[in-house]
Amino acid sequence: MDHALFDHRTPFMRLDIGNHPVALPKAFMLAFNIPEFNSNDFRRHGITMPASIARSVPKRQAEYLAGRRAALAALRDLGCEVRDLPIGTDRAPCWPPGYIGSISHTAELAVAIALLGATSMTGIGIDIESIGPAEQTEAIRSIVLDTDEQAVLTPLAAARGWPYALTLAFSAKESFYKATAANVGHFIDFGALRVEGCDSTEAFLNTRVTATLSSSLAVGYSQMIRWIEPTPGVLLTSCVVNFSI
Repeated sequence: MDHALFDHRTPFMRLDIGNHPVALPKAFMLAFNIPEFNSNDFRRHGITMPASIARSVPKRQAEYLAGRRAALAALRDLGCEVRDLPIGTDRAPCWPPGYIGSISHTAELAVAIALLGATSMTGIGIDIESIGPAEQTEAIRSIVLDTDEQAVLTPLAAARGWPYALTLAFSAKESFYKATAANVGHFIDFGALRVEGCDSTEAFLNTRVTATLSSSLAVGYSQMIRWIEPTPGVLLTSCVVNFSI
């Protein structure tokens, strides 16, 4: 049976993720349907299923495949002809030499971006989240934000609701952590990055590092994180870090 979701003809959505300190190509987003996934789709698309993914549930396998397809599309758009994107010992994608990128997914959407000519001084991270119901998002309030951060986001919450604001804060910190993971090399607590400003008109958050994460990311390091709404009820945040600053 041919699954339309994973068919080579399935179109990717191209996403402009906003203005950053460096010019970025568009991200690639792919819709997928977990119930229609078949493990044979890995072979059909020439993508290796790592042992750790083979041991996981079909949901995780479908997410992995959709994410790799989006990442490979982003790389091919830059002229890179790699056919697969292996998984590293830290479970992060092993991007080809001269490229960096980031992958994220919800239960129905996978998105990826790749950057050409990147150096060790640059990191990029994206994160996509579906805005959940109030009872679900409230559960992360005390984990993701302190009282000062909640005050910063109160005007946004008044306009869009706390599920929107809390999902945004969670996603923004996730995209920062993805952008800095290779430089930091260890788990980062949500409190290590504080939201200090929110511009809902231009769709960006101003953040500041509250604990020394590495020699390049000391206390006080400021970072802008942008967001877009690629589809209704979904937020995508993005972060580009220049470690030379």
